[in-house]
Amino acid sequence: MSTLEKPFVQIGIFSVEANADRTAQQMRGAGLNPSVKRGETAGKPFWRVVVGPATTRSDLSNLLRKVKAEGFSDAYAVTN
Repeated sequence: MSTLEKPFVQIGIFSVEANADRTAQQMRGAGLNPSVKRGETAGKPFWRVVVGPATTRSDLSNLLRKVKAEGFSDAYAVTN
């Protein structure tokens, strides 16, 4: 269980599920455990790829560093 306000790292939001799945596979290859979360806005589906939760600030920093090293420089911490 995490006590951090934003323990997850959002890697990206994708309008094509296959792109989200490909990104999740890339994160698995980097040793991370991603989740693909489906959402909808204005009747259009989207897929978010997140990793986490981190349990400490240090863990969160490490997750962000690993994700950014994979080329996702705009990744950021989110609640879920």
